[in-house]
Amino acid sequence: MSLTESTRRCLALGDCNTEGFRTLQGPVWARQVAEVLGLELKNCGHTMSTTRELLQYAAAFPPSEYALVFIQYGLVDSWLTFRGAPYVLYYPDNPRRKLARKLVKKLKKWARSLRLQKRLGAVEQVPLDEYIENVRSVLKSAPGSQFVLVATAPNCDTPRNPRIRKYNAALSDLADEEQNAIYIDAWDELWRDREVCLMDDGTHLTPHGHHVVAEHVLRALRPESPR
Repeated sequence: MSLTESTRRCLALGDCNTEGFRTLQGPVWARQVAEVLGLELKNCGHTMSTTRELLQYAAAFPPSEYALVFIQYGLVDSWLTFRGAPYVLYYPDNPRRKLARKLVKKLKKWARSLRLQKRLGAVEQVPLDEYIENVRSVLKSAPGSQFVLVATAPNCDTPRNPRIRKYNAALSDLADEEQNAIYIDAWDELWRDREVCLMDDGTHLTPHGHHVVAEHVLRALRPESPR
């Protein structure tokens, strides 16, 4: 991979496993990749965010200004909620949105007690078609940038995994369709070694988990490197 001095910057867009959980001791996978490649990283990872926030971050930090862009969403996008549930963006944030999210959280707690998912139907937080179109629009906005689409990690709350896999598969298909994107999936290794790759909450990557993802990304970007 050859980058000129004027383009030695990379951008990371994603959720909690791009930002890094608050108790994480060590660099996140995107930071590790950037350091190996000698790139300056702008990390826009944001806990609880979806591809709806991706669109907002891409407007604030245009991917076209970066040679290399990581996109890693799907954990919250694929989360089930009741049909018609409101959604309040996490970015850009303001006091009114913070208050609105507190109210929505109370509403969802009340909805669970009334089993509204069964009564109204369960849907993903961000439907799959919208998820893919959100990512696609960002890819199209920067045809000269190299995108790395990173699969969502497996979850120890195993009923979530079929939906996560469905979103990952769609992301892989998207990478096949777009010339400026590649897809990276560390699922098998993360799941095989989940006791050391996932934190006790079963969702967030440990330092070792971040290292595993970073290694998969680097192998794809530098195929000549030993596996």
